[in-house]
Amino acid sequence: MNSVITNPISNIPVNEKSHVHGWTQIWRDQLGSSIDHKCTPKVKSYDRVYIDHGANFGGTLNLFGGATKEVFDRINLVASCNDIISLDHDMPDYGEMLKKRIGANTTYEGITEEWCDRLSSRLSSVSSMKQENLKMKGMTIGDSHTSSFSHRNDMVFRNDGKTLHGALKAGIRSLLRGVTPFGTITLCLGSIDIRHHILRHTDFVLKNFIREYVTQGKALETMYDCKVSFAAPVPVEFEERRIPKSGFYKKEPFYGSWQERHDLTNRFIDELYKQAGSVVMPPEEWYTMNPETYAKTYMEHGSSFHIAPPFYRRNDWGVTGLGT
Repeated sequence: MNSVITNPISNIPVNEKSHVHGWTQIWRDQLGSSIDHKCTPKVKSYDRVYIDHGANFGGTLNLFGGATKEVFDRINLVASCNDIISLDHDMPDYGEMLKKRIGANTTYEGITEEWCDRLSSRLSSVSSMKQENLKMKGMTIGDSHTSSFSHRNDMVFRNDGKTLHGALKAGIRSLLRGVTPFGTITLCLGSIDIRHHILRHTDFVLKNFIREYVTQGKALETMYDCKVSFAAPVPVEFEERRIPKSGFYKKEPFYGSWQERHDLTNRFIDELYKQAGSVVMPPEEWYTMNPETYAKTYMEHGSSFHIAPPFYRRNDWGVTGLGT
């Protein structure tokens, strides 16, 4: 069965260094699908259509240009397909959401209450596909950097904004989404703690923090006969790089000087190696090169602090294109 991934609400970015593009690529590789970036009529030629709501979807429609005729036509196009599956989320009720926009200057006249009701009825039968529904060989679990550190054969349990502190407090097992651990597991946490939190506490003991992390991670090995590795935190971002407000904490893009966070990152990695042994880490030169050069070369397009998709672990950090 041939399948395609598309988004009727907004285009899927084509820039290969886009974090949003990278998440769609992961789904594409896992499902063996094609990507239709602009939701064109070509989607009708596929047996199955997957709706990708975007890596940053929060449950509402972001229609920057309004509910236009283009949006109306693209939704009608996808809704007319026989086999539709919503990725990552239970299918949102576009009809109910768009009904609230009727009468706005930017809302197309074809979007009526009757049309919205028909759309709601059609989409109510759309099932969902989530990472925990896949049959893979392993798992990568953690914050938004899980995309970068995941093996190509992994489920990817991405929890944007999740701190290591919060995960340890709730218990690492709280991130498993009801799935029994299996195969090889990569835990990817700590980068947010370094950027925003650890340096705020003068009594913080990194060794103890890492000990609890490794203890909880290794407990999965004992309980479930799996193999657990720990991802290194990402290199410290270039301070003059524009960071979206969603990445701020207490109205700040980071806390502490670049050098302080750089030194903390190195100490964090050293402790992981000492206590865990098995560490998944990008090329060491990324951590020693000029931060602006690193940002321009290896970080995602435009802003934020993620590694760009061509340099993900699943792409061998951009070295050979072979997953590790």
